[in-house]
Amino acid sequence: MGIAKNEINFDNITKNLANCCLTEEKCGACKEEKCLIGYSKKCILGCFKNDVTYVENGFKNIPSADAKLYDQHNLVVGISDILKQCRSCKEDHYDNCIINVLRSCYEVILFGETQKYDGSALVYLNEVKDSNKEIMQKIMEEYLKK
Repeated sequence: MGIAKNEINFDNITKNLANCCLTEEKCGACKEEKCLIGYSKKCILGCFKNDVTYVENGFKNIPSADAKLYDQHNLVVGISDILKQCRSCKEDHYDNCIINVLRSCYEVILFGETQKYDGSALVYLNEVKDSNKEIMQKIMEEYLKK
């Protein structure tokens, strides 16, 4: 069920999240529970420390009310990397998988809400293109580069 720890590129994920972070200089103290990027960083760190690939109640606790503006290019790079790391588990997909939680956080920032995901990155890219064609085109271009 889900992704194995050795399939996760923690370095890429943390680098991409750091590139998206507005930093404490701009936001003041980091409030992980209210910030989508801060929450994502907390989740990936917890998985790394606890040697797991899921976040207990991770999907349910996504801070959807975060309304900060982030750099779209860095978000596109981040979500495309997450999609590349997804192992396309199809029927074994589950919401609290770290990859799903991170992708969902990026989606809230880019689209305003989470998107339907059935465990296949390519099906997802094809189905979500109607949500915002411009953003999905950028994600697809970045995804194909990797």
